[in-house]
Amino acid sequence: MRVSILAAAVALIPPFSSGAAVAAFDGSQPIICATLEVLECEPGLRCEEETVDNVDAPQFLQVSVQEKTIVGNRSSGTPVNAKIELVHHAEQQMFLQGVEKKWGWSMAVNEASGKMTLTIHDDASSYVIFGACTPR
Repeated sequence: MRVSILAAAVALIPPFSSGAAVAAFDGSQPIICATLEVLECEPGLRCEEETVDNVDAPQFLQVSVQEKTIVGNRSSGTPVNAKIELVHHAEQQMFLQGVEKKWGWSMAVNEASGKMTLTIHDDASSYVIFGACTPR
């Protein structure tokens, strides 16, 4: 009897498709991205591991493709409010790009897993931030 009830309950659960998982990170809904690893790179030198505090980067970024914004707070408390200027989708990735003051930036988010890479760069240095995103 228990097996029949369990089988009936499982049959009533809607199936999850890969499309449902992809939708969470395709820009159709806001996401929050957490910084997991930070590298600071300069020409002629190896990239150095850094901390969020040492480079004054936000630990969390709230990304809204619909509003074309990325917001957060640096470890110093200074707010970040970046405008998304370009959104592009390719090979199950969402690419976001923009410019803030003298810095260009580019973010890639895997539409299935939510894994994220963010680069922030100018002509003399670059920061590479690896992280993970979740629906907001």
